[in-house]
Amino acid sequence: MKSLRIYVAMVALGLVFSACNNEWEGELYTQMVSFKARLGSEGVSEVYLRYNKNGEVVYNLPLIVSGSQPSQQDLNVKIEVDDDTLNIFNREKYQYRTDLYFKQLPGQFFELPSPTCYIPRGAHTENYKIKFKFNNLDLVERWVLPLTIKDDPGYISNYRKGWRKALLYVKPFNDYSGNYSSTAMNVYLDGENKNPLVASTRTASVVDEKSVFFYAGVFEEKSEARGDYKIVMEFQEPTTEPNGNKVGALNVYAPNSAINFEMLGQPTYQIREVVDATKKYLVTQYCTVYLKYKYDDISTVPGTPIRYRAEGSMTMARLKNTLIPDEDQAIQW
Repeated sequence: MKSLRIYVAMVALGLVFSACNNEWEGELYTQMVSFKARLGSEGVSEVYLRYNKNGEVVYNLPLIVSGSQPSQQDLNVKIEVDDDTLNIFNREKYQYRTDLYFKQLPGQFFELPSPTCYIPRGAHTENYKIKFKFNNLDLVERWVLPLTIKDDPGYISNYRKGWRKALLYVKPFNDYSGNYSSTAMNVYLDGENKNPLVASTRTASVVDEKSVFFYAGVFEEKSEARGDYKIVMEFQEPTTEPNGNKVGALNVYAPNSAINFEMLGQPTYQIREVVDATKKYLVTQYCTVYLKYKYDDISTVPGTPIRYRAEGSMTMARLKNTLIPDEDQAIQW
C-alpha cells in the first residue's frame, strides 16, 4: 500500500512538471499591437531630429507586438492621423491657457509613405517610416503629429492609455539650437545703465541648417505674443584660431518690423570644445554669441512702445557622446 501511494505521488508530480513545461511552449498573453513612443514630462513624445540641408528627414517610429512568443502571422497594421486626440489633450491639460496648446502639424510638413506597417511573422517589432519636411516650419508654435492605430480584424490594438496613439512632438535641431544661459545678457531701459533685467535662459529654435531664433530681451517664451519678438541669428562660416576655437560673424535680424529692431555693432560667435579628462569620448561644446541690440516692447502697454537695449553674451553648453548618433543624445540638449 505504501509503495502504491509513493507511485501515485510520483505520477502526480510528473504531471505537474509536465504541465509547467507545456505552459511555456504556448503564448501566455494576448498579443497586441502598440506604438513605442515614450512620453515626456508634458504628456507627449518628444522626437529630436537633425535638420538637414533640404529640410527633410525620415523618422522610424517603432511598433511592437506584445506577448511571450513571436507573432504567428504576418500583420499589416493600419496607421492614420488622429484629428481628435490632440484637441482633447490640450483642453484637459491646459484648459484656458491656449498659449500653451500644442498645434497639429499641418499636412505639408510630413508624409506617411505607407498607410500600413508590415510586421512579418516571427517578429516582435518593426519600424514605421515617417518623412518630415521642416523647411519653412515656424517653431514659434509647438507642433505635434498625432497618430493612431486603426482597429482591424487582423490584429488586436493595445487600448492601454498612450499605447494605441502617439503624440509626436517634433523638435528639429542643428549645431546652434538649444538652451542658452543668458545671465550675462543685460536688458536695460534705453538710455539707462543700471538695474538691468536678466533672464536665466533663452531657448534657440531652428530656422534652417545654419540659423536659429530666440525671443528678444526677457520676453516670456510662452506668451501668446511671443512671435512678435522673434530674433533670428544666422551663423556665418567660422575661422579656426591657433588654439582650436572657431569664431565667426552673425547676421541678426527681426522678421517683425513693428518692434523696430536695431543691431548695434557686429555680432559674433565663438565655439570651443573641451574633452573630458577621463572619458575621452565625451566632449562639451560651448557656443557663445555676443550681441548688442535695441527693440520696442509693444505688448506691455498697448499703444505705447517701450524701448529696451540688450547687451552681453549667451552661452550654450552641449555635452556630446561621440560614440552615439546625435538623435539619441539630443534629449540631453
